[in-house]
Amino acid sequence: MPSHQAQYGNFFKFDKDDTLINRVKTYPEVNFFIYSGSVYYNNENNNASNSNTPNGYINLYELNVNRDPTGSVPSKLIYPFITKIGAGARFKTVSTSDYVFDFDFGDEITSSYPFTASISIDRFGTSLTTAKKRRLNALRTTLDYYKKNSLHYAYSSSHGDKEAQSINLVSIPSIFYGSSVKKGSVVLKYYVSGTLIGEASDINRNGELIHTSGTEGDVATGSVVGVVLYNEGFIMITSSVKLSSHTEVYDPLGEDGVGATAVEPSWYTFGAAWCSPGDGSVKPSVSGCSGSQYYAPSSSWSLDFKGVNYVDTLTMFAHARKNKVNFSNNPTFLSSSVQAFSTASISYEEDPGAEIKNIVSSSHTNYSASFKPITYISKVAIYDEDKNLIAIASLAKPVKKTEDRSYTFKLKLDI
Repeated sequence: MPSHQAQYGNFFKFDKDDTLINRVKTYPEVNFFIYSGSVYYNNENNNASNSNTPNGYINLYELNVNRDPTGSVPSKLIYPFITKIGAGARFKTVSTSDYVFDFDFGDEITSSYPFTASISIDRFGTSLTTAKKRRLNALRTTLDYYKKNSLHYAYSSSHGDKEAQSINLVSIPSIFYGSSVKKGSVVLKYYVSGTLIGEASDINRNGELIHTSGTEGDVATGSVVGVVLYNEGFIMITSSVKLSSHTEVYDPLGEDGVGATAVEPSWYTFGAAWCSPGDGSVKPSVSGCSGSQYYAPSSSWSLDFKGVNYVDTLTMFAHARKNKVNFSNNPTFLSSSVQAFSTASISYEEDPGAEIKNIVSSSHTNYSASFKPITYISKVAIYDEDKNLIAIASLAKPVKKTEDRSYTFKLKLDI
């Protein structure tokens, strides 16, 4: 059981009725905007302020924020490291053979920070490629589990076969939403030249993405264009019906089956961007491309949703009761700021005659009122059972404490 310290040197133990643990349910709002091959998270531009966290990414634990990565050796960036010893500890990125043969005992095995995360968008055509089959196999059991909500989840049903459908899979790391994505909060918007040509959302809160706006194309209002896996953080778009008569090259690889030619926009082309890292390959990428970027310059997209996040909160009631907390070790508590003391080889003794300063005010000039012990409580410190300081609550204004007064301070701590 934690204890609290009011003012200086006064420890009190919390009773069983003085501590409460509550769970707060929050709904953090998240927005991703995709344009010209770049992703913007909550309308933030990190390029101007944080070179170590690209646009559209979030930095886990805020490591290496605004640090200079071009510093002299060793780099000015902080990094994790492990010293090779007999225990065999190593990073997952270091293979067993590399650990055995490339490092001697006492060598430093390093990794790198920061750890960042962003959404990823993978598009698969109607053909069953190895990459498509691998992703679908990983989600097959989950998709069939959610059939109870809608048959549009089913791996194969009257609404279509996932292996034969064109699929746009949006993956959202859990760091953005917490425990799950809030039902009814997902909204996708499709823009061409700044004009909204389509909007889809899970208005029924059963995971179905319903086309709710946009009449220029062939998509019927109220039709299902995909599904949302709330707990897993995936949005699976299965509609390839055109949204507009506008045409652009959305797929330089031609995986749509029509080649690298201009086609009409559809929900399947949501977030279309491709990256050529320079090794002869071209892969889907909405951010973080280190080589040539291919994108549809007239189109832009936004993704909005709310997360479900639980925060455990410890509420503590710290009591300063009557006739308690009326002494302080602060030097101003005494009448003289200079405290006399004597020392010897085996003892330390303060002046027993030191008087406590009388700060009781009087309504009469040049007259001191009768002495009363008075202190001012400015901080409440929280200690664990081993007297280790774990938190300090500072009062905006010190509270005057007299013998006949009692106070209760309500403290909250996220755990």
